[in-house]
Amino acid sequence: MKNINIILPYKETYNTKIAGAVSILVSQLSKFSFFKKKIKIFGSVSLTDPITKNYYGIFKKKPFYFFSRTNYYLHLLNKIIKNEHTTINEIHNRPQAAKFFLKKKPLCRNILYFHNSPKELRGSKSVKERLFLLNNLDKIIFVSEWSKRIFFEGLKVKNSNKTQVIYPGSDCLKKLPKKDNLIIFAGKLNYAKGYYIFLDAILKILNKHKNWRAKVIGDDPRPYHKKYHKNLEYTGWITHKQTLNIFSKAAIVTIPSIWEEPLGRTSIEASSRGCATILSKSGGLVETNNNGIFLKDNSKNELFKNIDELIINKKKRHTLMKNNLRNFKLTIKKTIYDTDKIYKGFL
Repeated sequence: MKNINIILPYKETYNTKIAGAVSILVSQLSKFSFFKKKIKIFGSVSLTDPITKNYYGIFKKKPFYFFSRTNYYLHLLNKIIKNEHTTINEIHNRPQAAKFFLKKKPLCRNILYFHNSPKELRGSKSVKERLFLLNNLDKIIFVSEWSKRIFFEGLKVKNSNKTQVIYPGSDCLKKLPKKDNLIIFAGKLNYAKGYYIFLDAILKILNKHKNWRAKVIGDDPRPYHKKYHKNLEYTGWITHKQTLNIFSKAAIVTIPSIWEEPLGRTSIEASSRGCATILSKSGGLVETNNNGIFLKDNSKNELFKNIDELIINKKKRHTLMKNNLRNFKLTIKKTIYDTDKIYKGFL
């Protein structure tokens, strides 16, 4: 029997409460793919409540060893995965793991899925490493054209039929729901995500517009500052479903990222829920929204100005909301179709 083994990064937790972008995409593939009965998902830790039942954890507890935990994870995973002549291995966001399986299971169909900048991941930082992956993998998938462009930087070739961009899509509401006077920031609460830009801007907004509220969805493992206002709520990490429900009620979603976002799932999902979206031009964010407002400069003053305008100009706000739904193209159906086409060619 030919299987599709989806291999998660060592640190990825395939859990409903704290699912990241990789887990959300993989769970969607597992639920909606035509080949879902063939899919097995492998991660580092055994879980009592994985997102889908076809998840297999390698460790009951994360091991403590002096050598690389990732290498140990791959070593044990290699023993578990069988039928090397008839299997697809889809490795997510770990070029180092892709190299491992190219060596251990060269007769498998090996796919590497880039969710981040290839030049920032171990195993694809150098031109030599990326050329090796291009020459030896059966397929390389990128979540954005930006990420694909970064991969080919420094290479003599600038494209290949082995590479493809597949946007992680979302389902989309059929009609615009009733919206509250609610502004959202969602993501890790750190400098790179533009959290502090949002925080400074939103306090001015809430002081000016007394009938508006704001929610900060997310957390961060590193220390971060909070600022308090009676109309500002911190939710911490909540489930993906809860986040989408909040987006459905929110009028405005902001994504003032400073770092080069490989894509920006928040922008896609905000659009799918009919939110007026304000975002920076960092990395792949520009590919996520054709009807958003892009910040001319990523500063608290610029963000304040744009939020303020959308609050005052109700007609403009509603036009953006309607256009986001009407013109939404990054659907989960397209994601599944493109991925299944690759699976079909290898099975």
